[in-house]
Amino acid sequence: MSAAEVIQELLACKATFAAFKVPGRDTIVQVQHDQVLHAPRTGEGAFVIAPFTGDAVCIRPDIELSTASERSSLEGMAIRYEMPATPLAGTRGLDRNGYRTAVERAVAAIKTGPLEKVVLSRTMEVDLARIDIGSLYSAAALSMPDACIALIHTAEHGIWIGASPERLLVMHDDRVQVDALAGTMPSMMGMTMAAWGAKEREEQELVARSVLQTMHEQGVLDQKTDGPATVIAGRVAHLRTRITGRSLKKDPLALANALHPTPAVGGTPRTEAMRLIHALEPRDRSLYAGFWGPMDGHGAEFFVNIRCIQVIGNVGLLHVGAGITAGSDPDHECDEVELKARTWLDLIEAQRRTG
Repeated sequence: MSAAEVIQELLACKATFAAFKVPGRDTIVQVQHDQVLHAPRTGEGAFVIAPFTGDAVCIRPDIELSTASERSSLEGMAIRYEMPATPLAGTRGLDRNGYRTAVERAVAAIKTGPLEKVVLSRTMEVDLARIDIGSLYSAAALSMPDACIALIHTAEHGIWIGASPERLLVMHDDRVQVDALAGTMPSMMGMTMAAWGAKEREEQELVARSVLQTMHEQGVLDQKTDGPATVIAGRVAHLRTRITGRSLKKDPLALANALHPTPAVGGTPRTEAMRLIHALEPRDRSLYAGFWGPMDGHGAEFFVNIRCIQVIGNVGLLHVGAGITAGSDPDHECDEVELKARTWLDLIEAQRRTG
């Protein structure tokens, strides 16, 4: 069965599962027999799901499938739960004008206080009628081979699908790798560092500096940096500094929790940024800007859950955000989040044309 077929069948039988593809590997699907999610424990095999704020949970791999799985692998699973309906209710997300106003308020706060950067997000409603979610996952995996593509379905969260170029943490035994990713501009052929402006360079430097400090505080030794360099993620490009080191603790959850949320999705200083996010964003972020990924006895590979969609019936809540600094232009930031949204909107529109 293809990944799309496996996903659609698991959604149809309301299974608790995670389907994911990390760069350089094929899709893995991990299915849990029951609905109850537990806190992850270092060393166990699981797919970890951490919200923007709050405690992480995990999906146990009671059954693990690959894209080469035969149909018989799904037969007899008898997983047919009544998932609670997730209503499309509560405060609506910011429209363009509302987001522009929020950016203006954030810039004013940065210029008058200790805040250096804050990340503000928008939530856009997307029509998913006649969209096959499994096929959407496969299209994303095909078009973004250097990103982590993940889809989860649980009673607690419903359906979420995300595409992220940003590794929060890769740990294998004692080796550690963290990506400090920030700064955004439209992607183009042959991009060089000269294309980046002062605002984007400053934003990326804030993230890299914070990550290095946290890694030092957590006892990560032999730190080395590579970058910043330009990385392409669909229609947008980012600046990335890759930081490596060695950790004697061998505890990926502890290090991930110390890093999260980095200034790439929250801001700096963290306390002031979080306070302003809660004041300016009308919707709870839930899993947006949290992190997720596989973990086992040798380590973990966690990605920041940016550019993601919460699927509620025939509607998708598409989450995107932008980093705001003293040099931010409100109209430019509005354009940036709409460009980031094209990551999923282009795929949805393509499926609607061919479906």
